[in-house]
Amino acid sequence: MKTWLAISFAIVFLVSNVFASTRQKQAAANLEPLTFENVVSFFKQANLRPTEVQKRCVIFFEGRWKNADSYNYCVILIENSDEDIQVTFYLTDAHEMNWVTEFLDAPFFARAETENLFGLINSNDQVRGRKIGRFRVDFHRWEPRHAQILVFSFTPTEHS
Repeated sequence: MKTWLAISFAIVFLVSNVFASTRQKQAAANLEPLTFENVVSFFKQANLRPTEVQKRCVIFFEGRWKNADSYNYCVILIENSDEDIQVTFYLTDAHEMNWVTEFLDAPFFARAETENLFGLINSNDQVRGRKIGRFRVDFHRWEPRHAQILVFSFTPTEHS
C-alpha cells in the first residue's frame, strides 16, 4: 500500500510539473518582443495620438478637464537607443496611472516580469540595472509638485 501511495504521489508530481512547464512555454510563446515599434503600436492601438519627435522618439498625450480650472493629463515618451527602450510617464492625476498599468500588463512582459515591475513602482526605490526576467531594468521616480514622473529603461539581456 505504501508503495502505491508513493508511486501515486510521484505521478501527480511529475504530471503537475509537465503541465506547469507547458503553461510557462505557452505564455512565453505568446509574448510580443519589447521593441520600439511594438510599444509605439501598442499606444496607437489604445487610440492615443502620437507625435514623432524624430525616428527614435515618439510622444503620446492624453488629457481631460477635471473642472473649469484644472486639466489633468498624461504624457508618454518612448525612446529607442541602441541598447534599450525607455518609456517615461508624466502623470498629473491618479487616473492617468492606468496607462502605466496597461503598459506593464501588455503582452511584452511575462507574468513574473509584470509582478516585479509593479513591485518597483510600489517600493518607491530608484533602481539601476536590476535583472527582471529577460531585461536589465532601470527605474526612476520623481514627484515634482502636481505631477509624478516614472521612467523605465529596458535593456534586453543576452539570453532574450
